[in-house]
Amino acid sequence: MTRSVNKKQIQDLNNTLSTHATPGSLEGKTSIHTGLIVFFKASISSIQANAIKKLPGVAAVTPDLMLEEKQSRPSSTPPSLTPRQTSPKDRSGSPLTNVRNPANVRLQLVAPTELEVISQPPGSVRAAHPPGFAYASEAGRGVTIYVIDTGANTQNPQWEGMSGNKRFMYLPKAEETMTDGHESGHGSCVSSKATGSLFGTAKDAKIVMLKVPRELPWTSATLAALVDISDDVKSKGIKGKAVVNISLGQYFPMKEESIVEAYKYSIVTLMSEDIVVVTASDYSQGTIEELTTSAPGNVMCTSTVPAVVGVIAVWLSQDEHAAELQVPGEVAAKVKAKVKKFSYPRVRGGPPVIWNGIDVRELVCKSPKRPGGAGSDCRMTLNPLASARPPQPPKPQWSKKPQGFRRVFEQDGVIGRCYVERWNSSDFDVKDNIEQWCLDRCRGKCASVFLYRVLQFSSWEYNESYICNTYVDRNTVPLKVVKKCAQITEVTNCMQV
Repeated sequence: MTRSVNKKQIQDLNNTLSTHATPGSLEGKTSIHTGLIVFFKASISSIQANAIKKLPGVAAVTPDLMLEEKQSRPSSTPPSLTPRQTSPKDRSGSPLTNVRNPANVRLQLVAPTELEVISQPPGSVRAAHPPGFAYASEAGRGVTIYVIDTGANTQNPQWEGMSGNKRFMYLPKAEETMTDGHESGHGSCVSSKATGSLFGTAKDAKIVMLKVPRELPWTSATLAALVDISDDVKSKGIKGKAVVNISLGQYFPMKEESIVEAYKYSIVTLMSEDIVVVTASDYSQGTIEELTTSAPGNVMCTSTVPAVVGVIAVWLSQDEHAAELQVPGEVAAKVKAKVKKFSYPRVRGGPPVIWNGIDVRELVCKSPKRPGGAGSDCRMTLNPLASARPPQPPKPQWSKKPQGFRRVFEQDGVIGRCYVERWNSSDFDVKDNIEQWCLDRCRGKCASVFLYRVLQFSSWEYNESYICNTYVDRNTVPLKVVKKCAQITEVTNCMQV
């Protein structure tokens, strides 16, 4: 429905749908804040859909399709490093060298490289290793981040250690449990990249996880989530202090222009309510003209959106940016302009990458005395929790010559996809002889297996499990002439369930 729709137009549409829709198929999504129906869901013909599209108060009519899973694409060779810039400029051509650090800054001494790069100022050189990740001491306090994703592992130290308020909301048909509903752990990773003590860019922000159903959500479910976010922001009175993270690895079928239209309309509605929305460009990365900004990392990584979301949350929490950003009706536009201004390439020919506006080089003490102590030139607060380095994960113990296996591939950080069946060792209480356990799962037309290890870091310990994927030969060669092989790898770079 359009934003200007009235009760009579909604009632007229409801009457029309009640007459023409398949009995029992008509549903309406009502805004708790306004009490009005925001959109209807009904089974109707394409002819009826075209007629309804022309009715007053109707913004768009679209099929309720399943979101499609985006397959990752191989990333291209990274471009060469950018040399030192003598006069760094933002994307508008204005110099960024006159940006000054706020009065109070925190420093995370031990930080992932992608975080260090976010507080890497223009004009610095990659070779000059930064002392850590620097960020404004407000750290997103008072700002709420909404994440539409698979849920979160609430036993993960990154979730447990979040200093801001944490809560769940649920999309239609989602399992209403405070867990990560998918073995990929996507939601757990995204939340840790937004507000986690070790990986997050907004360590003190509040986070709301809108959990999707285990199967991919329908178009209507995702649009309903945006309505729920709008209602929640209004009920909490946090307009101008809310950021939405949409980076789940699915996308709307672009061949359906009506879906794009409905989706864009919902996003624009949120932004008009001073709610900032950040979405992914998918694995195709996009061009400099198409992107607003990027984040450090591989194109196929999930960390871009939550990293940028966190930077935005910190800006929205800082009083010094209030006059610039907190303009009623223009918050989203003002934030986007600032993101573009504070983005610059880290590599020659590369896309613009977000910078949080903090010059970490200023935090290198000019005095050997304790940071912040008498005689020190440092203006910072150390974050001991975020600076704690997790222990190294244990090495996997693979059999050198497992019976019936021929090892053809082994590499860290790879998982199997497009499998016929998937088995988890934790469901079988298997502790050893993992290769033979996986091979025993290979029955019938199974021709090969892909075996990898998953490590869950919890309570400062690693819990180990194994995933066994089975495959059928692509050319349907009889099983008896196909040699079985084991493809062995491990996943340790993402805190998963």
